[in-house]
Amino acid sequence: MKKIPQAKAKKETRITPNNIGIENKHEKVLFSFEAVEKNEYFNLDGTCQNWAADLFDTMQKVSGIELKDIYAGKYSGKTSPFRIHRHEDAKPPCKLPPNILLEDMWQIRISISKGGIHGIFSDNVFYVIWFDPQHNLYPDKNHGGLKKVIPPSTCCKDRDIEIEQLKEKIDRLQKDCEFWEAYAQKKEET
Repeated sequence: MKKIPQAKAKKETRITPNNIGIENKHEKVLFSFEAVEKNEYFNLDGTCQNWAADLFDTMQKVSGIELKDIYAGKYSGKTSPFRIHRHEDAKPPCKLPPNILLEDMWQIRISISKGGIHGIFSDNVFYVIWFDPQHNLYPDKNHGGLKKVIPPSTCCKDRDIEIEQLKEKIDRLQKDCEFWEAYAQKKEET
C-alpha cells in the first residue's frame, strides 16, 4: 500500500491528491489511518458507544463507491448519506497537519448527528486525518458549537476505578484485622 508522500526537510512541499487517471477512475475507495492526527478538537472522546460501529459501516459502504462518482459530486449533496465533499470554505479551529492544504481535504459524513471523518484522497486511498464526532470543522449550535475534546479513556475505565477502590478497601480491612488481632492477643495476655 502506498504511503502519503512526506515533505523533505527545509523544503516547502505539500501533499496533494493525484488526479484520477483514466486507468483508475473505476477503482473503489480504500482507507488508510497512517495520517491520523489527534488534537484538542479532533479525537474520539465524546462518542456514543455505537459511533465506531457506524464509522465502520460507513467506510464499508463508501468502499463500494467508484472514485469517478465521488469526484463527479454524486455523493456530495446534503441528502446523501455520506455527504462526501471538499473543504474549501471550512475554518478549522486548529492548524492543519504539515503539508496539507484545506482545499485538498474531504469529509465523509458518518451521519447527520455523528459528525464525520476528514482526510485526503491520493489516488483511490482516503487518508483519514481527523475524526470529528463533535462537528468541530463546521461548528454549529445545533451540535453544541465548537468543543474541545480530551483523549479517549479506556473502555475499561469504570472497571479499573472499581478495582482500585476494592484494593484500597482490602488494605483498610487488612489493617483493621491486624489491629483487632493485636488487640485480642493483648487481652488474652492480661
